[in-house]
Amino acid sequence: MPKTRTLSADELAKVTENIPYFDILELRIDAMPQCDKAIVLEMVQTLKQQGEFQLLVTYRTHSQGGEGALDETGYQQLLVDLSEIPQIDLIDVEWTPEVNRQNLCHQILAQGGIIVASYHNFDETPSIDVLKKTYFHLSQMGASHLKIAVMPQSRQDVLVLLQAVSEASDTLSQWVTGISMSQLGLISRTAQATFGGRLTFGALEAAVAPGQIPVKQLSKAIKLFDN
Repeated sequence: MPKTRTLSADELAKVTENIPYFDILELRIDAMPQCDKAIVLEMVQTLKQQGEFQLLVTYRTHSQGGEGALDETGYQQLLVDLSEIPQIDLIDVEWTPEVNRQNLCHQILAQGGIIVASYHNFDETPSIDVLKKTYFHLSQMGASHLKIAVMPQSRQDVLVLLQAVSEASDTLSQWVTGISMSQLGLISRTAQATFGGRLTFGALEAAVAPGQIPVKQLSKAIKLFDN
């Protein structure tokens, strides 16, 4: 999650050091000042020179827990611009019930992009019915990966999230991911595969979401739950 318009030597070193422990590198660009296609292209090209991995680019808005301050028009235009960069393998598109982003998704798909449809709730864990409906809404975006991350207030909340992941993975054709954030929900990161989830997220250095652990540590932990 770079905070400047160029990657530092230390940031690149962290990437190369951890390549054995991840398959996909998520580049969070919402903390960068004046983020635009040219800057992201340069950053992406630099990252791709470090080794073999897929690249997911994410611009996380304020409403979904990120630092991105673009308005809706700017957000959609940035993602369309990013879809024109061939070195980007996946693009995160946020789902929110207030905004219809179907046309945005169509434009990204038309450029050959692969979408990770995401929804975040940093306040609570919705009911099982709401979570299942949210997975359905994500599945309608043309995405290949469906990601929900929610905040647990109890152990029961963690179980509710994992049940939603299990049921969604059984009924939907897309890859499903469900993260119960914070230390309380750590099992959702380490045992994702046990419940039908396909992706989990670790940190190269500082965590960018509650409950993230270093990717090297996560890589070892998930091997305990390999199916």
